[in-house]
Amino acid sequence: MSPPSPSPLYLDIDGTPVHAVLHRPSPDVADRGGRAAVVFCPPFGWEEVCSYRVLREWASRLAAAGHPALRLTLPSCGDSGGDPRDPGRVAAWTEAVARAARLMSAQPGGAGVVVIGLGLGGLLAYRAAAGDAPIEGLVLWATPARGRALVRQLRAFARIEEEQTSEGLPAPEPLRDGELEGGGFLLSAQTQADLEATDLSSLTLPRGLSRGALLLDRDGIAADARLRAALEAQGVAVMGGPGDGYAAMTSHPQQAEVPDRTLAGVASWLGGGPPAAGVPEAAPIATSAFAVLEHEGAELVEEPIEIPRDFGSLSGILATPHEGDSWLCVVMLNAGAIRRIGPNRMWVEAARRWAAQGIASLRLDVEGIGDADGPVTPYASDGALYVPELIPQVTAALDFLEHRGIAQRFVLAGLCGGAYWSLHAGLGDPRVGACLMLNPRALVYDSGLAPARDLRRAFTQPLTWRRLHQNVTPARILAVLRWLLGAPRRRLTGRSAGAPRSREDRTGAVVQRLIDSPHRALLLFSEGEPLEEELTSAGQLTRLEQSDGVRVERVPVRDHTLRPCFAQALTHAALDRAVEQEAELAGPARRRAAG
Repeated sequence: MSPPSPSPLYLDIDGTPVHAVLHRPSPDVADRGGRAAVVFCPPFGWEEVCSYRVLREWASRLAAAGHPALRLTLPSCGDSGGDPRDPGRVAAWTEAVARAARLMSAQPGGAGVVVIGLGLGGLLAYRAAAGDAPIEGLVLWATPARGRALVRQLRAFARIEEEQTSEGLPAPEPLRDGELEGGGFLLSAQTQADLEATDLSSLTLPRGLSRGALLLDRDGIAADARLRAALEAQGVAVMGGPGDGYAAMTSHPQQAEVPDRTLAGVASWLGGGPPAAGVPEAAPIATSAFAVLEHEGAELVEEPIEIPRDFGSLSGILATPHEGDSWLCVVMLNAGAIRRIGPNRMWVEAARRWAAQGIASLRLDVEGIGDADGPVTPYASDGALYVPELIPQVTAALDFLEHRGIAQRFVLAGLCGGAYWSLHAGLGDPRVGACLMLNPRALVYDSGLAPARDLRRAFTQPLTWRRLHQNVTPARILAVLRWLLGAPRRRLTGRSAGAPRSREDRTGAVVQRLIDSPHRALLLFSEGEPLEEELTSAGQLTRLEQSDGVRVERVPVRDHTLRPCFAQALTHAALDRAVEQEAELAGPARRRAAG
């Protein structure tokens, strides 16, 4: 018997709804009892984004083995409430872990609670245990004893990013005093200070850890010796273990790999733990199936939803005004393989801003991304994001929203692959008023697109060590060679009767459809985007800019996912202008429908 489907829920942390997903064991396994309940506490920022799908798979495997498992999203992160600039983030994060542990300690048949913490998540798990949370064991992976080590890593990462994203461009406006931006995610000055003041070796664990601690290295880099010494000094049984696969899990959401060896080692350690020590009775932890939030004085509701499909279910978060109906709904699609929160959590921020203005939105996960069903990580190849099978999933989401009475008019928005789905689903659906496309990689796609671009870059762009490192890889060189060797066959095929048109011709046809369509469109490009260069070279971008329904905007940053905060702000402003226009146009249409 397979485990039940994961159940999204919200914990309340001092009025802030905190998103989590509970994986319950199947009844036949749960009845055996004796399995520790597990709380997953994720790393910070980009590492959390990359590892989200893998942690879902990990929690599912543990549930199949009989361990109730909860995946926690920290306050001010992901789909949880809060803003990175809110005060007291480290305390709120720690309290969220403690509440999650108390919730899981009440799971039937459990044998205590073990928290699996990665990076920052491990540091918070230790802090929660030191605060008397009912935690019986810790699995700490890539966790330092001192918070300042994490901050130091993020600062180094931020310096490298700034050099790359502003290369050859005017310097952006500086962040507010003391703020830090790493991987598109913000740490306030206070949060940095609170992390830097955290030294786990100075904290006492009042309960001890009856199930002990498992310290995992990070791809051969040994676990923090200070952390081991602090645990052993308090009589905790500490075991070390290989943490192979951390980098492969956290480097990019498309290429994320399940670290099977590490998961098997943790499962073995969990299965060998002693029975839980007595845990004092505590007040039950209330959860909710939806979240009520406030934004700029207006209330809104966020609700996790599922949309059945033949492979399982799509997943998403529906944000609606607390009072009244919207009639217009923005459907925000995945940015490549990034889950529904969007690039740098931008979809969450936009959804709440628009709901406060009376406009509904759905943050959607398509097959194999985020919390949607499907393979664990099926998009290692870019081409897998550009297949016709994904377009009907967007249409299914519109059908679902219309059936529920959420809206009758829609705006589709996406970045990268999501921009492609937005365009092609929107052009075929009269319910869609506008398509908002951020850095689309292609309007049409085939297997020769990437090698053709790589070859063009080799002759048109100056080579730097960074570009060599990023672009001259064995896989990409092999793809270019295959493409070149296939050129004679493609030319012969192109001369035959009824041969398919070239990619350039097909792109031109899509451009013409967009110009002729009643839909409005936003095309937003950052610096150096290959599609903008190709459209410009073919004269197609000028045609788009001169058409009435298409607006082309640019953001002065060399980054596909718009990581710097100033680039995010400019993108938010462009999206707001487009959505406001659709809301104004929807007003008369709504009145006509009502009359």
